[in-house]
Amino acid sequence: MSVFVSYVFEKDQLTVAPTLRVITRNRDDGGVPPSPSVSYFPTLPNELREFLVLQYLDDVLGETYVRVATLSDISTYTVRALDTFEDSTANFSGAGVGFGDILEISVVNPETWTSSEYPSSNPFQFSVLGVISPTKIQIATPFPVFAANLTWSIPLRSISGIQGITRRNGSPSPGTIFRDGRHNRRFLTAVDGENYVVSAKAALLSLVNESMGSTLVDETGTVGSTL
Repeated sequence: MSVFVSYVFEKDQLTVAPTLRVITRNRDDGGVPPSPSVSYFPTLPNELREFLVLQYLDDVLGETYVRVATLSDISTYTVRALDTFEDSTANFSGAGVGFGDILEISVVNPETWTSSEYPSSNPFQFSVLGVISPTKIQIATPFPVFAANLTWSIPLRSISGIQGITRRNGSPSPGTIFRDGRHNRRFLTAVDGENYVVSAKAALLSLVNESMGSTLVDETGTVGSTL
């Protein structure tokens, strides 16, 4: 068995402090074969896609990076996508919000959300997958980063608010540790950011080696020759 983890470190210099942003995310172009190449980046087995261990602190401090996962982390922590939107003052059910409606969010500093995966700007648009409760909806594409006090609207349903919060699937309580395949990290200097990338790549190699080692099995056999 082969083990591969493909990754992207997207590095951007922002105008708001901390100014260096490094987006770490998994890349998975498919199975093997074909073999990895300069244009083909697989991740195998699939459970290694969410190789980042993160923690939700609270609605003020948001989320924090913990580490690149170990094999034990893969089996211990739940994968939680950032795919839930909440506003305690809203009534999504009463407004008739439903599948396919477009949630529009305006961010004070849009460059903090803009990236290769989220190339647009204000208002950022997300398709509604369904209503979880009167104050929560689930979206089809996860949000790029945790944020609170967001200005938002769903024009089709004439509903809007200014207290939106992006939440993890299941709305975990403060202190919860989980896994995901994408996270934004901010650094004061480029040196700090590059040091993180070096250490993260080393940890990814350890994860691959650990995963490969777990697949080893004992063998018993006979080889011989008879004339």
